Amino acid sequence: MKSNKNRKLNKFKLEIDILDFCNLNCDLCARGIPLQKDKRFTYYNEIEEISKIIKPYEFNTIKIGGGEPTMHPEFSKICQNLKRLFPAKSYYLATNGFKLENFLDEIKVFDTIELSQYPGKNDEVFDKIAEMNLSNVIPVRKEDYTELEDIYRENNLNKKNIYNRCIYKEVTHIVGGRIYPCCNIFGQAMRQNIDLNNISVLADENWRENLKKIDIETYCRRCFVKVPSYFNIALYKTLIGTGRFIKQNIRPLKKYIFKNQIKRQIKKTNASNKNI
Repeated sequence: MKSNKNRKLNKFKLEIDILDFCNLNCDLCARGIPLQKDKRFTYYNEIEEISKIIKPYEFNTIKIGGGEPTMHPEFSKICQNLKRLFPAKSYYLATNGFKLENFLDEIKVFDTIELSQYPGKNDEVFDKIAEMNLSNVIPVRKEDYTELEDIYRENNLNKKNIYNRCIYKEVTHIVGGRIYPCCNIFGQAMRQNIDLNNISVLADENWRENLKKIDIETYCRRCFVKVPSYFNIALYKTLIGTGRFIKQNIRPLKKYIFKNQIKRQIKKTNASNKNI
């Protein structure tokens, strides 16, 4: 492994795949589910052990996914203990809705549930769940597969510093007791026959330091995710910075001026009343 001391660890989202297979078999699955041969669950006791090496609030968001998470035999137990095991600001579930209606009480733990439609594969259950109008469910309709990215494209072959420019560097991914530096590389490994030992580390107390040692750039070059140009990154940061400046300075200033205008008007009105 090649050391990369300048690369920061991910701090935004932790994705935990509680199983690595699905009831569907989509050709354009970014997770590489159709190519996954060693199908297995990550059982509750394993998840509990993983929680011991994740610090409380180390990640803003905890996402439960798969595969299709509602197929897990301990899905209910995982939901019931999720906040205790992984303290975070928010909780997220990705599902195609397969058995979701069986867990209506348990899924209240999630702030957001992304319910995805795959035309011709889960239309009936998708419509049924969507019509329930559950407050935390966001139905994502995919009219056809042209809306899905071509996961077999290699969009970064001639680029540099790819990982640090990629939006998915914010995501740490756990599959089958191993930790990955982004949420796409496991599926990429399935498609490109990459040795998982080269792109992930064991989920143990040393995972943070070991994750920094992975030479991820080699694999980023062959990833389907097209990283933005330096110009677009700079533009994005400028827009974010402008929005933050307005929120922190302009809006409070307007509020301050408005308050003082009201105070002056009250004083003027009181003075006028005294003269009457």
